[in-house]
Amino acid sequence: MNQTRPANADTLTVDLDRDLLHGNLAAELFWWNLSRDLRSLRDPRRRRVPNPARFPFDPEVVAACKAARAAGKRTVLTYGDHPELGAAVIRHLGCFDATEAGTARPADLPATRSQGGPREILRQMRPHQWVKNVLVFLPVFAAHAFTPLTILQALLAFLAFGLVASSVYTLNDLSDLDADRRHRTKRNRPFASGRLPVRYGGPMMATLLIAGFAVGALATPALVAVLALYFILTTAYSMALKGMLAVDIIVLAMLYTMRIVAGAAATGIVPSVWLLSFSIFLFLSLAAVKRLAELVELDSRGGAKAAAGRAYTVEDRPIIAMLATAAGYIAVLVLALYLDTPEVRALYDEPAALWGVGLVLLLWITRIVLLAHRGLVNEDPVVFALTDRASRIGLVACAVLFAVAALA
Repeated sequence: MNQTRPANADTLTVDLDRDLLHGNLAAELFWWNLSRDLRSLRDPRRRRVPNPARFPFDPEVVAACKAARAAGKRTVLTYGDHPELGAAVIRHLGCFDATEAGTARPADLPATRSQGGPREILRQMRPHQWVKNVLVFLPVFAAHAFTPLTILQALLAFLAFGLVASSVYTLNDLSDLDADRRHRTKRNRPFASGRLPVRYGGPMMATLLIAGFAVGALATPALVAVLALYFILTTAYSMALKGMLAVDIIVLAMLYTMRIVAGAAATGIVPSVWLLSFSIFLFLSLAAVKRLAELVELDSRGGAKAAAGRAYTVEDRPIIAMLATAAGYIAVLVLALYLDTPEVRALYDEPAALWGVGLVLLLWITRIVLLAHRGLVNEDPVVFALTDRASRIGLVACAVLFAVAALA
């Protein structure tokens, strides 16, 4: 039941949903419950109310309420259909005298922050993560199939995978809202910080997913099938698998490798067992580095010994570091064995130059594991590699060695 009351100069009445959360309350409750219990979708009795301390209340509105109360005004919070939230918000914010049912008329509040601009939408898509999608070009490079058609198909796969991946990032951030808001850096993400309305999440995710499938269909039906499998697996990862011991890093390695499979599906090039084996071990190493960096950062803050939503504790760091190193070295071993095959001798004029690539990878893997153990690696190794000068030098060196091997 909505209540409309005349303005009172001695009372400031603020609505929980409209004024403090800018219409995002329903979406906040939906994603918070969904991330904890999928059964809450069909059984309302299983739905719970989150701790309001994690809500992105508009700071300007909160400041206005505190100022009004300090000036002697009575401050009232209306809570719509959520009386249990109203009482909790009063205790948390400490700037209201009472709560009332229903919805208040618009309050005389200062101009508040803008939400949902193109910049925040682009940030949520994480375009810097699209660099991972260059893996779709690996089948083309590995087979030396540099025709206009294969390059166009690989470009379509790159764009399609980027759009689908951005849809997945959106889902992941929506399902991780509570944990992200407690994280030192992730709390600055668009949804977690409140700069992008949570209610935009569902439509944004669907739009990106449909666009990705549409672009994929321009290449081949096989690419659409790979994209669908990728979305299913990443959704399972976001909702459940990322909290399962060992399963999470193996799934991450598979998701990276699926980009190579997508490039093969788009171009019709059958990837070799060597390429798939190398990629699965290399990306298993990077997934372990990601978990190692998270644990080191967690330990540096003190207090909690396990990351929210993860199955690892800070005591697992030596084992995770060992897994990262072992998997990385196995990837280099697979590369070394591949370099002694007839396929390589047929593709390259000077295959001996490629041994240098193995040495660069050995150095890079050893270095990134050591730096992660010291807390000097961003939680995402891909982001680290893009910003780390030594990693960029190593990438250029590998490109030169490949050029020498192919053109000598």
